[in-house]
Amino acid sequence: MKARKLTALIIAMAAALTAVSCSSGNSSVTDTTISVTEAASQTETEAETTTEAAPETTTEETAEEVTDDTRLVNDLEGGTVEIKGELNAIISGAPAATEILTGLGVGDRIIAADMYSADVEGIDPSVCTLDFYNLDIEYIASLEPDAVIIDGISMTGADDPYHTLKEAGVTVLYLPSAASVDGLKDGIRFISECVDKADKGAELIADIDSCISEITEKAAAITEKKSVYFEISAAPYLYTCGNNTFINDILNIVGAENIYANEEGWLSNSEETVIAADPDVIITSVKYDGYDFNEISARPGWENISAVKNGCVYQVEPNPVSRPSQNVVKGIREVAAAVYPEIFGE
Repeated sequence: MKARKLTALIIAMAAALTAVSCSSGNSSVTDTTISVTEAASQTETEAETTTEAAPETTTEETAEEVTDDTRLVNDLEGGTVEIKGELNAIISGAPAATEILTGLGVGDRIIAADMYSADVEGIDPSVCTLDFYNLDIEYIASLEPDAVIIDGISMTGADDPYHTLKEAGVTVLYLPSAASVDGLKDGIRFISECVDKADKGAELIADIDSCISEITEKAAAITEKKSVYFEISAAPYLYTCGNNTFINDILNIVGAENIYANEEGWLSNSEETVIAADPDVIITSVKYDGYDFNEISARPGWENISAVKNGCVYQVEPNPVSRPSQNVVKGIREVAAAVYPEIFGE
């Protein structure tokens, strides 16, 4: 680079010399030639001094500076998400995400959340006002979040309702529905790494694993598995779960058999199929003001179901079995005690 600078300087001065010689005669040529030589010498000395004082930055050093504050985290869809800096202002779009964040000890970073997160312990209910079924992207953007956590799968292009947020530099994290307890743990791991709380996330996962080990060890004593109907929505709009749902996984963990295990995912069901299956135990997670779960036993035609005849109809707390977070531990224990009180009951 120094040689190119000197060559350019000499060429420029030579051009000036030519112009001067054409107008001033031999004496001027001699004086100008001396000036060119001295200037070239001085420029070379300055270039050497500058080179020694400020060495060029290598490509590697520049790359390190660019990536120092950026992390790549494996997402739940086989790709990666780029996390720039700390996520200190977070919008949670699902109660499960809110529970995970509070469990990780970063609930104070939540600046807004969906309305169903208001009952999560450790969250300020006043920030839980967002309706993610009717998105107000402009309002979400006005909150200037570092990240938005969404319950669902990622989308691309114009079909993605969050593409404008992404273009504005907001990190959008997708938390797909967990199809198993292992999937639930993956969600905890993902969120914990994104908020730089991987160690705490590992603790939450270890607690889940410890609970499962304890339950499965006791379940090994079960000689005859009980069949279970798990009701998520009451009559007349019955709703339950089949295979590839984490509630079905909970039933497997406690040593029970889901009467809808041959069905897939979350599904509407009929009274006729429940009666025909004749479950040993009925569990409902339906719980709201004014609802009495004893109505299940009073349904016409249900009086001959084994669970009803033997008084094995139970109500469990909805959140620990409906939200894929670390609180599933409570759900596992409650379901185990309901199905096998003789083994898991207190």
